[in-house]
Amino acid sequence: MKKIFMILATLFLSLNASAFEFDGIDLNGKVVDITRQISQKGYVYDDALKCLKGNCQGNEIYLTINHTDVTEKNRLGQLIVDVPMPGNAYVNVVKIFDVVYHRTDRTADTTTYSVSDDGTVLIVSATAQGVRLTYNTPYYKAKK
Repeated sequence: MKKIFMILATLFLSLNASAFEFDGIDLNGKVVDITRQISQKGYVYDDALKCLKGNCQGNEIYLTINHTDVTEKNRLGQLIVDVPMPGNAYVNVVKIFDVVYHRTDRTADTTTYSVSDDGTVLIVSATAQGVRLTYNTPYYKAKK
């Protein structure tokens, strides 16, 4: 349990309160610059998983960058962070984020938060391996 809280605290600090920085990288920039900076941080593409794999404060995490469903070309639509965690990680994450962010919606397996004045939305969802944090930027164009 203590390890889960440490992972969440680390992710929270690395994503920053504005939700537009990930590990010091401005997510409002051009996709080419964002991916270059992420790779400089040691994240590498995993062909089998079809995502970037890296280490955040000693914990392996997986990043997916959606730059195709956007309202503005060459921008980031979504940053998806998959965090492997044992046990009932989703419930613990939601408890923490309920204190930090403004919850706007909740279903059985997803909770949505407003995380920035610019319209960035965070969707927390349970996965078989742990928890998924999906950051929808103002450039994200949801599929209909």
